[in-house]
Amino acid sequence: MRSHLTRQVFRQFTHYTLYSDARCRLRPLAQCCLHARYGVNLRSGQRRSLFGFNRPSERKQKPIDLDPGLGLMSELTKMLDMGTRPPPSDELAKAFNAFFQARSDARTRLEDIQVQQAMRTFGHLRETYDKVEGFGIGEEELRVALVLLGNSLSLHDANQSLNKEKCRTHKQLADMLFEELGKRRTKSADRGERLVPLKEDVLPLIHVLSLSGDSSRARELLERHWYPDLVQSGRASWVPVLIGFAREGNSKEVVNTVDRMQNHGIPFDYRVHSSIVLYYIRKGDIPMMKKWYQHPIADSKKPSPFTDTCVLRFCLRNNEFEWGAPIFKAMLERNPDTIRDWSIVFEWAAAQGKGVDEIERMMEVMVRRNEENEKSVHPSIENINALVELANSKNDSYTAERYVALGQKWGLQPNAETYLLQLDYRIKVGDLDGARAAYYRLQAEDITENKDAPLVNRLIAAMCAQKGQPFDHIMAIVEDLNERKVRLEPETVAALTRFHLDRGDMDDLINLLHAHILHYGLDQRASVRRAFVGFCLDHTKSTARVWDAYSILVKNFPETEVETRTKLMYEFFDRKRSDMACNVFGHMRQKPAGSGERPTVDTYTAFFERIAKCRDSESLATVHNMLNLDSEIETNTKLYNGLMLAFIGCDQRHRALEFWTDIAHSKEGPTYRSIEIAFCACEAIDTGEQQARDIWARLKNFEIKVTKEVYTSYVGAIASHGLHTEAMNLVDQAEKETGCKPDALMSAVPFRLIVYCDADKISRLGTIYNAIRSEYKKHKLEKWAKKVYPSAYKDMVNLGRRNMRKKYGLRSREFQVPRNWKA
Repeated sequence: MRSHLTRQVFRQFTHYTLYSDARCRLRPLAQCCLHARYGVNLRSGQRRSLFGFNRPSERKQKPIDLDPGLGLMSELTKMLDMGTRPPPSDELAKAFNAFFQARSDARTRLEDIQVQQAMRTFGHLRETYDKVEGFGIGEEELRVALVLLGNSLSLHDANQSLNKEKCRTHKQLADMLFEELGKRRTKSADRGERLVPLKEDVLPLIHVLSLSGDSSRARELLERHWYPDLVQSGRASWVPVLIGFAREGNSKEVVNTVDRMQNHGIPFDYRVHSSIVLYYIRKGDIPMMKKWYQHPIADSKKPSPFTDTCVLRFCLRNNEFEWGAPIFKAMLERNPDTIRDWSIVFEWAAAQGKGVDEIERMMEVMVRRNEENEKSVHPSIENINALVELANSKNDSYTAERYVALGQKWGLQPNAETYLLQLDYRIKVGDLDGARAAYYRLQAEDITENKDAPLVNRLIAAMCAQKGQPFDHIMAIVEDLNERKVRLEPETVAALTRFHLDRGDMDDLINLLHAHILHYGLDQRASVRRAFVGFCLDHTKSTARVWDAYSILVKNFPETEVETRTKLMYEFFDRKRSDMACNVFGHMRQKPAGSGERPTVDTYTAFFERIAKCRDSESLATVHNMLNLDSEIETNTKLYNGLMLAFIGCDQRHRALEFWTDIAHSKEGPTYRSIEIAFCACEAIDTGEQQARDIWARLKNFEIKVTKEVYTSYVGAIASHGLHTEAMNLVDQAEKETGCKPDALMSAVPFRLIVYCDADKISRLGTIYNAIRSEYKKHKLEKWAKKVYPSAYKDMVNLGRRNMRKKYGLRSREFQVPRNWKA
């Protein structure tokens, strides 16, 4: 029977919290006694508000989870970027020391953004805090930070390619720390004080340089200080340099380093051999693994049994049976009476095509043979786990399950490793219910160093991605990890982010970000940021939810690049919310000058193009003021075109023509598109006819070739002032001026520009029709067009018509043509 005790009850028990049930008959007596003795008031478990409905409890956001000292160092960076007063130096020194002391015991990586904050803090203290010797950071704290940088880089996955740019901040801070230690060592020597051995400073720096893509410098530093400071460290100081060159893919320098190591009296023994071979196994580099496995070992020694086992398993997973056969044969010469040897024998047989039943018979034969030799050896759960792992590497979940059943047949109970493997292959095949069952069984096992954390993260991400998974099941696993203080991986947080966004759980989402996001590097934060952006660009989501998601994004991810913010701005324009798009633009504009995160000329132009469609005068004025105050922007013709379009769209054509004057007097000068927009601006102002004729006269005087788009715009400007006879004459002259006959799209744009749906035609008839204000004259134009240009008139009618409201409440019929709002 299932227990009625809930997770909350157990938590209250473990946290020594009083538990009370409103249905208990002794509750009044207990409440009086507890209140009299301890001052404890047991509130009722259920309270009713008006009409008997439960009043929802207030949701409180959890505080941001930050490493000690990191918050103050981040504040310093922000203050320096803004040019304001930084925090007190003594507090910054304490923050620097507290951060590295807190992280020294944790087996987690220092991310690039955290190292960058620490580096700016260190540089600031070194330059400004001269009241205290050593600017508040002692030699021991400097060494702790230097060692931690090397340990952090060693936690990077060997399968990932070396990212020198990501490790650059680690190397820069390590150089600064080593330089400061050298200065203090010199001062201590001058004062005759006892010195710490130099290897305590040099070896951590060698480690950092080797793992950050500067192995040549690490080797140079090692050889420079080999005698007498580092000779006692032996091979341990050379292995990081060898691995560093291997990570860089520089096999020539790996061989060169081995030769130099031997010249310094360090033999290439089985330990060095094992380090290099195992690195290439982790990296998955088959040719290099083979090359270094066959490299001669000092004193003609053989590779270690552990190395042989790892190499054989690598061969099994990469179908290198022929190459690994001699190694396997040599291993069989030893009596397979250990768990490791039994496992590799079974794995080799299974990889060669032996079925589960044949493996079972092999086990029976080996047990019987050992009994004849008076040895009691039986298969173990480790043997079964090795077979399950092999099947899992082949993505054969069915065979993996049969191996687990085989172990139970031999009376072998699954252990933590078994459940981890089950969790892995069940997630791969999408059996999330089975994976969750394996996870709950795993909770009863003893797991060291959170070995299950990567798989549990994958389980959470898979459950979030699969529709129909209960919310409570997902959050129960997340809560278990939180109680164990296990850090969620960025991909898991990204999946939970989209999960919460889809559900509208903004409070839970904010708590999730506060707990994890500040512990990630920039590339890790990018994966979470993409979840927000993907949600915001989903047209099926409501505008209210998209705005809530954007508000969380802009607050928690200030590093969001301009290109992404511009896409979000477009999204709000597409949703007919120009006010929200203006706020997105304003958030970009608030970034510090010189940060590279402020809007560019193209960003301003794109905003003005979109605002022209929306006719939002208030947003136009706001962003135009931002442009006037932006010292980083140099206005060009395209930006002026965008401004003209925006003011035309907001019925401020006089202002638009002022920008045309600026274009005409600029060094860059107008483009054909500028001339089109200028003619459009002339359509609805009193002096527009004369200004259009002046522009046309300049084109003729300078013998500039007139394009069909420019000619059509000029026709519209003339027709808009009631000169329909002259406009019709211009249509008749169109073929002479531009070489193209009139077409259907001439009528479409009253007081606006035209989009040319067909590049081979000129939109003249519709331009005149829409520009004419009198319905009588429009009817007259229709009769003329139908008679003179019947084909173009037919196409014009097929465009369809709409009623447009004009000034003073009047309405006018127009042809529908898409408009061009591009600068």
